[in-house]
Amino acid sequence: MKETQLRQWLDHKISTPYTLVPDLHGISNDSYILTVEEKRYMVRTPKQSHNLLDVSFRQENEILDLVHDLDVPLVYFDIERGIKITRYIPHTHTYKETKKKTKAFDTGTILRSLHDKEPVGFYFDPFKKLDHYKKNARNPFISFDQEEQIVEAAKKIYDPDTLCHNDLVDGNLLFSKNRLYLIDYEYASMNDARFDLASFLSENCIEEEEEREQFFEGYGITDDQTKKEVILFELFEDILWGYWANMLYETAHEELYKAIARDKEAHYRRAMKKISLSSRKACC
Repeated sequence: MKETQLRQWLDHKISTPYTLVPDLHGISNDSYILTVEEKRYMVRTPKQSHNLLDVSFRQENEILDLVHDLDVPLVYFDIERGIKITRYIPHTHTYKETKKKTKAFDTGTILRSLHDKEPVGFYFDPFKKLDHYKKNARNPFISFDQEEQIVEAAKKIYDPDTLCHNDLVDGNLLFSKNRLYLIDYEYASMNDARFDLASFLSENCIEEEEEREQFFEGYGITDDQTKKEVILFELFEDILWGYWANMLYETAHEELYKAIARDKEAHYRRAMKKISLSSRKACC
């Protein structure tokens, strides 16, 4: 949605003067800081390429009712257009920005709180999404060694019995002085819990063992087998989101998506060194 379209929408909703300032943190959405009568809000609107992402605003709205204790306070959600307005939380920092020493542990804890929520009736299905992304990435410029083997290995152990966030990028973890907020649930649905664990580790390039162990401790994981399986899902997600970014680059022609695709390819190669082929077979 273009800014002019958003302003037209706001003009029908707000009768008093307001200001709207672009916020540059969005990847698949555009974000703005809205100020009305000295009160500030965050506005999220879908980008023009959003229709390729295969997400449902109605399903997101259902999720928002379940996660109100984890998310920033919701003010308004237009489920037809995907325009979401939330309260602006001042002085927040993303995962990479915060200096909090317990940030990995805290992330594991809030993710466990999400995974303990009641199940919903719709599913993420990352394998179907991978097929969709690859089909629409007509000119792939990335490649993944042993891609088919990794995808099949993940399929064999896949168990979508948990409400997952599915998009644990840096900007979706907001640390304030008093708490951590887990935000942006447009991909949230039933999935394998290990997918979410891998999502956080992969999206934030958590490769130091101490930081990974703090995250696992916060979540409550102690066994080595589960940790090996999480690495397998990290590899799978590099493939998934690599093709996602490749697809969006072809559609939107934004260098950001090309960089993301290359980052996924590079992370995949590093992660492959952590787990031998025999280990991948063992955890399948």
